Parts: sequence; C-alpha cells; structure tokens
Amino acid sequence: MSTELKPALQPSDLDAAQLQVQALDALLQAEYEVLRNREFERLEPLQAEKVTLLTALQATATQVAALDEPPEAWSRIVATLDASRDAFRRNEALLSRQVEVVRQTLRALQSADPTATVDLYDRLGQMSRRGGRRLYSEA
Repeated sequence: MSTELKPALQPSDLDAAQLQVQALDALLQAEYEVLRNREFERLEPLQAEKVTLLTALQATATQVAALDEPPEAWSRIVATLDASRDAFRRNEALLSRQVEVVRQTLRALQSADPTATVDLYDRLGQMSRRGGRRLYSEA
C-alpha cells in the first residue's frame, strides 16, 4: 500500500499562481474583444489557454486548501480571481446575447414561406426565378 504525498506549497507556487491569474485576466479581456468584434475563429485558442490556466490554478487551490491557514498571498490571488469572475460573466452574457440573435435569425429564415412569389436577386444582382415561376415584371 503506497501513500502518495502531495508536495508542500512553495512560495514559487504562489508567485506562479499570481502570474496565472494576471494572464487569465488579460485573456478574458482578449476574449471580450473577440466576442465584441465577432471574430469567432480566434475564440477556440483562447478557450484552450483559459482551460490550461484554470487547471493550474485549481491545482494550487487544492494545495492551499490542504493548509491549516492560507498564506496572505493567496487572499490577493482570490481577490484578483473575483474580478476575473466578473469579466467571465460579462463575456458569458455577451456570448449568450449573440447566440440568441443567431437563433432568432435562424427561426426567421426557417419560417419564411417557401411558396411566396417574391422577386429575389441572385448574388450577381440579377432577378432570379424561384421555382421556375415568372417574375412580377413578366406578368
């Protein structure tokens, strides 16, 4: 039976956590800009980096939880994380609004009457014929 000892929390771990929290804050600001500008292709790499930072911070938090009393530096890290939580919620609200706009647009497009006799233009700006029908101008 082997017991696995967890390494003790080192001051360097807290320094690294502080840097990770600062990186997370900067990443959340970048994520907001990406969402605001609707540059969704840039979103996935940011998500991967965010998961990496949060995983590392969780490991440090687990080490701190095992201590009798958390170090003072940890309270500063937690305060910064609280601000990051607010930025995360802001980004989540923006993303939710954008998803809802897309859903509403899709509903509007899907509920369009396919038998309507409205003249449409093709991508070259020419009148196109829907379903082989004659155009209003030809009637």
